[in-house]
Amino acid sequence: MIKFSLGADSSAKVVLKTKKILKEKGFIISEHGINDDSLDWVEIARCVANDVKNKIADYGIIFCYTGTGVTIVANRYKGIRASLCNTKEIAICAKKWNNPNIITMGIMSVKEKDIEDIIDAWLTTNVDKEELENIRKIDK
Repeated sequence: MIKFSLGADSSAKVVLKTKKILKEKGFIISEHGINDDSLDWVEIARCVANDVKNKIADYGIIFCYTGTGVTIVANRYKGIRASLCNTKEIAICAKKWNNPNIITMGIMSVKEKDIEDIIDAWLTTNVDKEELENIRKIDK
């Protein structure tokens, strides 16, 4: 069973929709911050990155207002490749060329109607074999 770590510094509609989609697809979810005001976006990104790094979760999705801050925090962790994916097209390209194990999204810019397409594109797109060496370089 695939496990997701989901983090957000609010319970915005796009966050709740993401949670609903993951549950409907049968994924196991651990949550950070969604309904907990004691964690700020930095701590939430750390929690998700640690879950993925320590193999508590297979993948992570993190939200903040722009998506930029949580991407920066998550990418500080060895073995994490976080990519800001506010559209399906970016999710496809990110997966092909960078194989992110965490995607991030900006609450202010991602559209609720696009969430499922973004997640599906990220999970079903194949990594470009010509990029595997570059991906290995990232992990070093």
